[in-house]
Amino acid sequence: MANPLEVANGRLLVAIDLGSNSFHLGIAREVNGNIQPMYKVKQRVQLAENQDEQGNLCTKAIDRGIECLKQYSQRLSEMRFDDIRIVATFALRQAPNRKLFIKQARAVLDYPIEIISGKEEARLIYAGVSQSRQITLPSLVIDIGGGSTELIVGQGHKPFAMESLSMGCVSYQSRYFPDGSITSKRMKKAVLAAEQQLEVLQKRYLSLDFKGALGCSGTVKAITSLIHQGDLTQSITLDQLNQFADVLIDHQHVDALPYEDLAALRRKVLPSGLAILIACFKQLEIKSMSFCDSALREGVLNEMADKERHHDIQLHSINHLQISYQLDQLHSEHIRASAGYLYHCFEAKHPEHKSWLSYAAAIHEIGLQINYRSIHKHGEYILSNINLAGFNLEEQQFLAFLVRWHRKKLYDCEVPLVQFIEEQQIWPLLICLRLSVLLHLGRRHHIALPQLKQKNNSIQLIFDDAQLDDELLIADLEEEQLQLKQIGWHLTW
Repeated sequence: MANPLEVANGRLLVAIDLGSNSFHLGIAREVNGNIQPMYKVKQRVQLAENQDEQGNLCTKAIDRGIECLKQYSQRLSEMRFDDIRIVATFALRQAPNRKLFIKQARAVLDYPIEIISGKEEARLIYAGVSQSRQITLPSLVIDIGGGSTELIVGQGHKPFAMESLSMGCVSYQSRYFPDGSITSKRMKKAVLAAEQQLEVLQKRYLSLDFKGALGCSGTVKAITSLIHQGDLTQSITLDQLNQFADVLIDHQHVDALPYEDLAALRRKVLPSGLAILIACFKQLEIKSMSFCDSALREGVLNEMADKERHHDIQLHSINHLQISYQLDQLHSEHIRASAGYLYHCFEAKHPEHKSWLSYAAAIHEIGLQINYRSIHKHGEYILSNINLAGFNLEEQQFLAFLVRWHRKKLYDCEVPLVQFIEEQQIWPLLICLRLSVLLHLGRRHHIALPQLKQKNNSIQLIFDDAQLDDELLIADLEEEQLQLKQIGWHLTW
């Protein structure tokens, strides 16, 4: 394996996947859009272990996670890399106390930690699998993680269906095999619970008529390896899984299993992972499954290598919302163009953030699907609860914030606590969006845009004389002047 410290050509990329069971570090070189894997390591942390009823992470799990990140930090301090992306999945996605972990993690690795939704996780998993395998026929991909299981049907590089279910080998271990004891009754109960969760997608997934199945990540890898004595090239069947379950039950306890090379933490979650896999085979009528060594980490690396593709995915999601919610795309385009023009006039502009104006302008009226009254609040609700491919949860939260405050009163407006943009960089984006919406009220699309001068927290709009005679426009500006004052900005014209 090449030494990542000695790479002379190409961009060096780092991806870290903070999973519910394991943390993964991947290092790759990007050359002309192609990924060359150079180094990867996995450490079982079991972040989802012993979560309370609300899903809060326990202190010991947090400590294990931080200790793992310290080791990764040491490795990264020895190299020069060009880009890094850290994504977190189910355990942090569900944990009300995730900010406690993130605060400690940022002290160790001072880079943003992206909490991704279940469907976004599924999309990235398929991206990783489809980059390493030629998927010529419709195929099912399953990733059984520590807290969730992702199921994707796709062909080539395109996923047709993506779901994330709240069942994982760590959470099921805590629920059905808490003391390590393995009985027939416990196994049947765990399998049945997983089957019940799979019922919601069974009919839809079977109708897609997939021709093959791939399993990725630790659970499928461990089970395949144990069934075939280390040979990961052979596929597994339901009969083999049931026979393997009988072997586990015969040994009665995870500590009594005869697999000397099986790590203690993997041994602990083997029965629960097997139960979930059996349920998947039964409910989705899987005849056989092959193991694939690529998953979320590889999907993240591939999108890092092709940032334009990631932007295209985000743009496709926004366009899909415009079509699905029957939004006025011409009006949105006027809002986008005006907001972009005004933002360009700001001294404190950041070109890399301008895309947020485009996204927010495109869907600022999405709340119309509920009611025009409180359209901005309805829009925030929709965007806070929908799955948006290409956006992590913080990015989605920020988009919902811009739509929520694009009009009306600002007296209780608070910027969201996000890691990818500073608070002082947020206000110019929101102000430009608000002013653009104001200038185009009533579908007023032929208005001459004013010049904008900004210094510190003061904004001056310079109109021509005819516009200054527009009493309705002046009344709207006077109201906006009062609202911007609420957030510490001064507007004049």
